[in-house]
Amino acid sequence: MDKGVKLILLAVLVAVSAASAYAAPSFEPKAVAVKDDIIVNEPAEFTFEIYNSLDTMQEFRLSTLDYPFWGIRTEPLINPITLTVAPKSNNSIGILVDALHITQIGAYVVTITVESLNTGEKISVPVQVGIKSTDPLIGGYVPTVITSVSVPARMDPREDVPIKVHLSNQNPVDYDDMVVRIESEHFNDVIDYTLGPREEKDISLTKKIDPLSSPQKGRLSVTIYKGDRIVVNTITKPYEIIEYKTFTQKEKSSGFLSSRTMYEFLSNNKYYSGQIKVPTTFMRSLFTTTSPQSEKLAEGGKRYILWDIRLEGANTMAMEKKENFLPLFVIIVLVIALSLFYYFFRSPLLILKEAANVTKEEGGISGMKVVLRLRNRGKFQLKEIRITEQVPYLVQVEKEVSIGTLQPQNLVRQEKRETLVQWLVDSLDPGEERVLTYRVSTKLPILGSFSLAAASAKFTQEGKELASSSNRLAVEI
Repeated sequence: MDKGVKLILLAVLVAVSAASAYAAPSFEPKAVAVKDDIIVNEPAEFTFEIYNSLDTMQEFRLSTLDYPFWGIRTEPLINPITLTVAPKSNNSIGILVDALHITQIGAYVVTITVESLNTGEKISVPVQVGIKSTDPLIGGYVPTVITSVSVPARMDPREDVPIKVHLSNQNPVDYDDMVVRIESEHFNDVIDYTLGPREEKDISLTKKIDPLSSPQKGRLSVTIYKGDRIVVNTITKPYEIIEYKTFTQKEKSSGFLSSRTMYEFLSNNKYYSGQIKVPTTFMRSLFTTTSPQSEKLAEGGKRYILWDIRLEGANTMAMEKKENFLPLFVIIVLVIALSLFYYFFRSPLLILKEAANVTKEEGGISGMKVVLRLRNRGKFQLKEIRITEQVPYLVQVEKEVSIGTLQPQNLVRQEKRETLVQWLVDSLDPGEERVLTYRVSTKLPILGSFSLAAASAKFTQEGKELASSSNRLAVEI
């Protein structure tokens, strides 16, 4: 044989082998009849065995396109019908085949599709079912009721749940013993009803859920019976119970310049974690205490009380806010009282001591003029006002006095002690002012600061002898 021909034949064989290997399915399904000869109201039983030829786990789904004449299901109910098979292994599942719209005795072929959810491959498996009796027919018809179910996909457990079941009788006969069975993790109900020939009917009902039901996913199952016989396979609808939270003021009490407010945080999530803020003001926050302890938050030009919420196995958390303005009231009353006390009991004679014309030598203070301003701020005339100044030993009082001012009455120099300067003012009418001045010089320039003691005064007002004093005078360079 020519060498070129041999090469061509070899290439063809390799291609055929590769194509055969590529076309080999990843699984092999097989149906084994357990009970395939039935009467019309009982299910046929088959065991489906599936061999997984891959090196990885596969999940398979079983279904039929022969509905509404035939239906398949499992006991207990699995919806959708799925089966997981380990690598290079077999697994099996029991399948019940129900005759839904079959009215004649005979042999029927029902096609069941097995689909790999991993590879997308589908293999159809035909099974033969024999109907040996049609006694369960009612009025010559298999009970056929097309059913649809409406239920909210998201449920707030605080609100009523509306459920609507739509029924459509496909046969021209009366069904007077129909039953709708509704089942879920959160509510159950059984409803008896009748359905006329080819009648359509809506069954609407409202169910309540425990308001504290935790956030979770669930399934609602609706099954239609005629008597004890299932005429519509179970319809399932998924739903979700959502999380909610509320923050409410439960109680508020008020006292004198104080208040107490109780709040309650509520959630159906027992392990909720978050924050709650309550509006306040800067002033109020200064006089506010909370339990549990809170933080102060400034945000967007506003102020808040901020609580950290940590529910640890409970659905509620209590919070307390207390506002007590009594300390502020006491402070205001004290300030007013002290102000009034000072106003009514202050000395009517005001003496202000000032320094003017300060002279300096060798970087220090060498002299200055001392000005005493007297003013009667009372309502009555002041008489015999005696003002006394004590000038330190290191400072010398000069004799010259500014023109237009009152001359001192006495100038007493005490050896190595203060010099006393005294004036006598006969009277001061209400609102009247008087200015007294004298000049002092230092024996040596004073560096840093220099101060004079407050001047004192004694006087009479309506026959009562009173006293007053000026401020201390401090001069710095």
